Amino acid sequence: MVLILRVLIGLHLVIITPTIVRAQQQTYAVLVGVSDYKNLSDKTGDLQFADRDAKQVLAFLRSKIGGNVPAGNIQLLTNQQATRSRIEKAVMSFGKAKSGDRVLFYFSGHGLTNSFAPYDAQSGRVSTMLTHQDIKTAFRHSSASTKLCIVDACLSGSMTRPKQGTPTRLSSTTDKGNVAMLLASRSTQYAIESRRLTGGTFTHYLLLGLGGRADRNDDQIVTIHELHQYVAPQVRRATKGRQTPVFYGRFSDNLALTYL
Repeated sequence: MVLILRVLIGLHLVIITPTIVRAQQQTYAVLVGVSDYKNLSDKTGDLQFADRDAKQVLAFLRSKIGGNVPAGNIQLLTNQQATRSRIEKAVMSFGKAKSGDRVLFYFSGHGLTNSFAPYDAQSGRVSTMLTHQDIKTAFRHSSASTKLCIVDACLSGSMTRPKQGTPTRLSSTTDKGNVAMLLASRSTQYAIESRRLTGGTFTHYLLLGLGGRADRNDDQIVTIHELHQYVAPQVRRATKGRQTPVFYGRFSDNLALTYL
């Protein structure tokens, strides 16, 4: 999304998408989408489609292809609901997950190079931001075998950067599962909203890919490798090269995200 950087400098978007798991496994998801900010307006940086995109991800997770995730396992926070304190409380639900389960965090809204902007973010006040480290900590405290962080935001690629020389980790050192960040753009790029697509360009193609368009070998399974092979060129083409998605983490290329 092309952002107006007047009030909240560098604010961008972040998102997280689901991996489909087997019936006996549980998925716990926190979906955040902020278009209408408390301290912004249409002229000073509010977005158009971030809340809609989060609702689209919710609809996908509730669908058969998305895994029929129970409504009670999904927390959707949009606009006024998406305060920093409520998001921090919501991601604590990842602690419920057991080995074999999946957790998913999705954020669509403004973001900085080291944080995301909740509804109540204030310009120049780092303490009001949701930091990348906040999400990484919530993931590390979860026993889930699959952890997905999906971000549709400008500068979202900066989430791969280590903090003060330490390795970038989303899981504990003993976790042998799959940990993946699916990020809308490189660390120096905007994430672009599209009126034509009525949503974030990254989220639009991400959901199309998960819905089956990314199944390159027609085996009725969309793997994370197939998803990247579909989404990256689609987004680059749609944005005329201004935006390149980044998939980063520790995972098998054969990690199945959806069963069609």
